[in-house]
Amino acid sequence: MLSDSTKKIRFSVIIPTFNRSGILTEAIKALINQNNPGCVYEIIPVDNGSTDDTKQVVENLARKSPVPICYLLEKKSGSHYARNTGFLSARGDILGLIDDDIIVDKNWVKNIVRVYDNSGVSCAGGKIEIRWINGLPPIWIEQFKNMLGEIDYGEKMIELYYPQMINAGNFSIRKEILLKVGGYNPCDAPGDKLIGDGEGGLCTKVYNSGGKIFWVPEAKALHIQDVERITVPYLRHRARHHGMNNAYTFYRSINGNFVKILFKVFRRNASLLIHLFKMLLTIESIDKKYYQSLYTCENILGFVFYLYKIKTDRHLRKLVCRNDWLNV
Repeated sequence: MLSDSTKKIRFSVIIPTFNRSGILTEAIKALINQNNPGCVYEIIPVDNGSTDDTKQVVENLARKSPVPICYLLEKKSGSHYARNTGFLSARGDILGLIDDDIIVDKNWVKNIVRVYDNSGVSCAGGKIEIRWINGLPPIWIEQFKNMLGEIDYGEKMIELYYPQMINAGNFSIRKEILLKVGGYNPCDAPGDKLIGDGEGGLCTKVYNSGGKIFWVPEAKALHIQDVERITVPYLRHRARHHGMNNAYTFYRSINGNFVKILFKVFRRNASLLIHLFKMLLTIESIDKKYYQSLYTCENILGFVFYLYKIKTDRHLRKLVCRNDWLNV
């Protein structure tokens, strides 16, 4: 009988990371300390150019870990580069993906991997709840938890359908499917001034390829969120960023059709005026409706200005239209 060290690795978990060695330690330890995982798996932290002690922390953990840990360095700035580097280096037929501030449940590996015993499953993801640190969050953030990574499609395993997506903090995919669709779409690549649609775009490519995506509620994870980060400027930044994500997706979906762009911009601008008026009506109370309108306004501004930039910047337009992010 083969020992665990010589058995074929079935599952590879990729963790892109940047200057978060403290929380990364927790994330890796949670992956090491799994209950009866039912398969041989590996952990692949991909350092996206950290200047802290990330490499030393990972190597120290690797020396003591019964689970293989492979440190990788990806110098290209952008989490999608780190993710794709990890995917290409992975030895498993099933690829898992979490963020460096995600703490998975003790049964996470087992619950994710067993879904792939069904040959019809292309991609799967699970529940993410927020774990707050350094205090309690402001009340107004409650309506934006999905923006912070929280996701829940219920307590039963179900097949998802477009436009339903799963979150990169608790994500998995067959390697053959990942290679087929061209890898993980960009999220934010400062060097290219490119903001894309990340796992949403990857899920869309899976759907378009005929693949099936499943929701696995038993595969639970916690997303660590620091209350001190949750400010109004942070909300506005995230809202505008999400608007840019949407512009990237929209431009790709219409193949740059100019008439459709004009129509969409006209509708978004009309919506912007409505929400600006709503903000004026609620400015004295500063209630949930005010913050929702503020978010919507910033989202629309991000969408319109980024769509304009895509249309007028040939280099950016070429990046937006690229499908294959594994061979760059």
